[in-house]
Amino acid sequence: MNLGFRFDRTSLSLFQDSPPAYVDFVDTCGETTNALFTTLGWARDTRDDILFPNQGRLHSLFIEVGLPPADLSYYKVQYVHQWFWPIYSPFVLMLRGELGYGDGYQGKPLPFFKAFYAGGVGSVRGFESSSLGPRDVFGNVLGGKRKIVANAELFYPLLAGQQAVRLSGFADLGQIYLDGKQPEYESFRYSAGIGLAWNSPMGPLKFSYAYPLNEEPGDKIQKFQFQMGSVF
Repeated sequence: MNLGFRFDRTSLSLFQDSPPAYVDFVDTCGETTNALFTTLGWARDTRDDILFPNQGRLHSLFIEVGLPPADLSYYKVQYVHQWFWPIYSPFVLMLRGELGYGDGYQGKPLPFFKAFYAGGVGSVRGFESSSLGPRDVFGNVLGGKRKIVANAELFYPLLAGQQAVRLSGFADLGQIYLDGKQPEYESFRYSAGIGLAWNSPMGPLKFSYAYPLNEEPGDKIQKFQFQMGSVF
């Protein structure tokens, strides 16, 4: 468990072509804001390995609250559950779910730089990073108050040891929502593909090639994606 407090001072400079969400935030809260917020985190990890688990679970709960009398009053709650299960040696199944919810209070909005985003490695592969969810009239991604992501991935070890290599097949789904309406099945984005994870001498590397299964007009597609420094 962890508990923290932090003070942030944020200054924003607007331009003629700044997104409307930025302009609305400045109109409401001003160009410079002071934020005092607290964070509370809890995690329980029973995985047998941090980088390449074969079994075990990870539960993680994170809460962030902007406190008065500072300029920003908001809250965010995020929960992640990840489960590794050796279904048939040497295959390992990973199931992962992530839920997030946030909003402002005391008449203040959720700051756009505190909104939830999804898309890319770590959420819904095959779509550009942080590209899912509502957009403004100019096509700028707004982020949202709610986040729903689910992943299923089947791993097969190609090489064990300190420089382990694992091949995988996966399916992802998720979406970002701006309001509190009930999510509709058709609104989710889905993808499937193959991945390769390597614990290289430079650190963990992850490669994926994903095919979006229900691409809609305006979606930003990125089939090949790469991540260095952490394993999803």
